[in-house]
Amino acid sequence: GFLAIISFVVAFLARSLPDSFNEAKFITFSMLVFLSVWLSFIPAYLSTQGKYMVAVEIFAILSSGAGLLFLIFLPKCYIILLRPDINTKEHIVGKITTRK
Repeated sequence: GFLAIISFVVAFLARSLPDSFNEAKFITFSMLVFLSVWLSFIPAYLSTQGKYMVAVEIFAILSSGAGLLFLIFLPKCYIILLRPDINTKEHIVGKITTRK
């Protein structure tokens, strides 16, 4: 929890970096998903009883892990697989502009 909050604060403060080096928006959004999953986990866990408590724990762990994985790495996979023309060193450094 503490590491997630620190990561969110640092990513929020680093949001003004240039777009070619800016991972902060992906990290910020994934940390928001992570925190919202665990904040919704608390009342769900406290309201369940018996064998369903384990299912709630597992669901929270899997959903927060999937949210982090997809929201950080899915944009990278999109560029690598679907937009290989902008996956060059020149584009990352900012010498080439692309049209949308």
